[in-house]
Amino acid sequence: MSVDDLRKNAKVEIKGRNPHFYDDPNTDRLLTMVMELASEVSVLRDRLDTHERVASQKGLYTEDDIEEFQPSDEEAAARSKWRSRFLDRLLKGLYARYDSGPASDDKSNI
Repeated sequence: MSVDDLRKNAKVEIKGRNPHFYDDPNTDRLLTMVMELASEVSVLRDRLDTHERVASQKGLYTEDDIEEFQPSDEEAAARSKWRSRFLDRLLKGLYARYDSGPASDDKSNI
């Protein structure tokens, strides 16, 4: 889809607590998810770059150390917990009604 197509489909006026950019609320939900992921990836990339540069400067570990690392059971559990919270945050837009608060248990509007 071209930028011109996106502009044609975008709403001119944005209202409400959860702004709507497109006529289809699912498109807005998807855009929210993509922007949440982009934000997370950007922060992670900066932090990873910092770690790699500091480690390289100080000779703390090598790239092979990273490739061969195996997390302990406790570390794996912590990663799993973080991943679950992250996915909950990412997917929350699918379970909320725009401009009317949280959705009921009925997911038929999704």
